[in-house]
Amino acid sequence: MDQYMLLMFDDEIWQTFSESEQALWVTRIRGFVKEIEERIVKADPVGYEGRMITKDGVEVVDFTGDPDAVTGYFIFEAESWDEAVQLAQKCPTTEFGGRLQLRKLGH
Repeated sequence: MDQYMLLMFDDEIWQTFSESEQALWVTRIRGFVKEIEERIVKADPVGYEGRMITKDGVEVVDFTGDPDAVTGYFIFEAESWDEAVQLAQKCPTTEFGGRLQLRKLGH
């Protein structure tokens, strides 16, 4: 089985949610985790504070509300790209207006 990384981009919409919408999203994401839990290798939210590292130095960056910032990830196993896409499509992030990126790990 191959490993895939599902990256979530949803902070821009999360910031607009009411408390009840946030609660609904959390419930739905927990359902997604339960549905694919036997395939998950690792999954975590990603913090808002980061470091941009270049040849010129290190800059502390706050990614809150940045539509291009990764907000969470799942590393999971699948037999093929097709199966990985089918599993990723179960993630509710897109239903709420967020975006997902699926990448295969390794070669």
